[in-house]
Amino acid sequence: MNYITSLIILFVCVFPGYGQAIKPNEEERKALKERLETVFMKDQIFRRMHKDVEEKYGSESKEVAYFWEVVEQQDKVLEKEIVAILEKYGWLGISQVGRLANTTIWAVLQHGSVATKEKYAPLLKASVLKKESQPVHYARLVDRMLINSGKPQLYGTQFEYDSAGKGTFFPVEEPEFINQRRNELGLIGIQEFAKKYGLNWTITQKTSKL
Repeated sequence: MNYITSLIILFVCVFPGYGQAIKPNEEERKALKERLETVFMKDQIFRRMHKDVEEKYGSESKEVAYFWEVVEQQDKVLEKEIVAILEKYGWLGISQVGRLANTTIWAVLQHGSVATKEKYAPLLKASVLKKESQPVHYARLVDRMLINSGKPQLYGTQFEYDSAGKGTFFPVEEPEFINQRRNELGLIGIQEFAKKYGLNWTITQKTSKL
């Protein structure tokens, strides 16, 4: 069973359970917006400090190791908070809580467990199709989930740089069809994306499978 088939089955199994999600009223939306924006600050504040910490102590130091232990512990706390919101309200769209609060849900799940990503990815996809969430967030969530599981990514959003600053994409499933998948989400072509980040993409694209 390939990943696409698995994701479809996952969507069918998981999504119906969220039909009972509560639709927040105006007061609840305002409270959720403020709560989620605070969560975003907590999610990002340490990550914005990590370069300074690495420069001061060295990337392989015990201080940096402890720094990431603290970040990981906080990630687990924030993940539980976001899951509680998802379980009660479903995936809150941009029109409900604004772009930053909507982004918070994705950002926290992006740093969460593979199991949590798998469970709630279908809700994000549904929100994207309603134009209530950003397509790039779904692509990055799915790609991170696959890479974390030791599988090739689908949309090419995950890459890394070596010590010399050369960027390389993590493995991609059927790379000759990546633009077809990206186009379906409304993302820019992989060549343009690669150029934007100083990466190289040479695989010729196909429009459909035989």
